[in-house]
Amino acid sequence: MKRSLLSLILFYILFYSLQSQIVNKDPLSSRITGYKIDATLNVTAKIISGKMEAFWVNESSDIVPDVQLHLYLNAFKSNKTTFFRESPVSDLDSKMKYDGWIEIKSITGRYNQDLIPQMQYVSPDDGNMDDNTVLKINLSQAAKPGDTVFLKIDFESKLPSNIIRTGYNDDFFFVAQWFPKFGVYEPAGKRFAAKGGWNCHQFHANSEFYSDHSVYDVKITLPNEYVVGSGGLLIDETGDGDQKTLTYRAEDIVDFAWTA
Repeated sequence: MKRSLLSLILFYILFYSLQSQIVNKDPLSSRITGYKIDATLNVTAKIISGKMEAFWVNESSDIVPDVQLHLYLNAFKSNKTTFFRESPVSDLDSKMKYDGWIEIKSITGRYNQDLIPQMQYVSPDDGNMDDNTVLKINLSQAAKPGDTVFLKIDFESKLPSNIIRTGYNDDFFFVAQWFPKFGVYEPAGKRFAAKGGWNCHQFHANSEFYSDHSVYDVKITLPNEYVVGSGGLLIDETGDGDQKTLTYRAEDIVDFAWTA
């Protein structure tokens, strides 16, 4: 009981710290995941450098020993990924480079413990060892019912050189599925699950994205001349020399995507 109460208190501390601006008067989802991201776009290298704080609440009655994250951009890392193996060659631009990826620079837990040694890539759908689109992190302490898992992640995302659901073309950027994102934990009985486990599929050629509705506080820094649009509400805009930083708030959506 004490552990559950402490977890609830810590959850609300982080939850309300993420709420820099309320968009909806009443929540439209259970909000068991949330993300605070500070991202900088290098328009020359086509790389986004990001610092992220995220949480996931174990609302099931299971003891969960790990979390699983989507690293979707690794689908564009080589022609051996599951996405490319499933894609007819005629559907792809023959000039496309296999140059999209997402790299975890550091990852720590609630008490700043290093979780890099606890990471491993898994391929739950086809066992493809060349596919790195799902990351499993074994927790130092399993998440009990009602517990909240906190992660702090520094990452870099290289956008692919053609726009296939995400990417860039010359000086246009379509940025989607670009940050480490929690899969969905499904307890037994949810969507016919025989037992509790992570529903965290690899990036496939023909499939939809599946995740919990979340709250997002996102800062985007990029050159002044770029016009930005996103799935969030613009809260603030500041300038620093030839760069500007846009602050967005989004609630109860499954992904935060943006264009520049």
